[in-house]
Amino acid sequence: MAQPIVNYHFLDTGNTFEHYDQRRSAFQHIYAELLAMEPSISGRVLDIGCGHSLNPTLTRIIEKIGQLDGVDPFPMVEPPPHLVNRWSCSLEAIPVDHDSYDMAYSYNVVEHVEDIDSFLKKTTEIIKPGAVYWSMSPNAHHPFTWVTRVAQMIRLKTHYVKKLNQTANDYPAYYRVSHDTRILKTIDRLKLPISEVDFYYVPNVQWDSYFPVPLRPIAKWIDRLLPPRSRKRSFIFMFRLKKRL
Repeated sequence: MAQPIVNYHFLDTGNTFEHYDQRRSAFQHIYAELLAMEPSISGRVLDIGCGHSLNPTLTRIIEKIGQLDGVDPFPMVEPPPHLVNRWSCSLEAIPVDHDSYDMAYSYNVVEHVEDIDSFLKKTTEIIKPGAVYWSMSPNAHHPFTWVTRVAQMIRLKTHYVKKLNQTANDYPAYYRVSHDTRILKTIDRLKLPISEVDFYYVPNVQWDSYFPVPLRPIAKWIDRLLPPRSRKRSFIFMFRLKKRL
């Protein structure tokens, strides 16, 4: 099987900390615009990790979607009006046939995926030949993910969420599907029928909000140094897989 074509894209780069500080939500608009540019969005689309409501970032493109289904392991609170079908199970257990979807996407979901093999295999199976899957998450190459993993190992993350920042989630984070090299190795190892892989990196300084207020200058100091030195360590990581025809 031929190797997929791999492309790297670095968006909104080369600017100052102040520029990114004033555009903390820019990555959400970029992601929505990239999804909206896909011709297949007018077909049957699957929201992987759909939650209980439509993500506000995607409200601007909902009218472009032909049929939107969703899958999420957490039971739904009430039938979501924007979804035709909503399954309360893992992606791997979704009861749909192979080659069912024209497009699939996820929003801040894959960082919580523990088994990269089963996730990418199932995603590839359920989209049609020529269809695409899009993902957006924190970047495994960014210091935020290193801090998160250490906090989990010493059980600091649970205490932090309960006592200091209840808006943060306490789901385990692995970042195995937020890493370009791991994705490419999995495609190769499993011989997944992927023809194109596109990786997108977008600078963002929003991660300081996860720190207690007295420690936020640490994140800001890193952000002032990091973007000019390594675009691949940008906080936001997106990727697009296209299934072989």
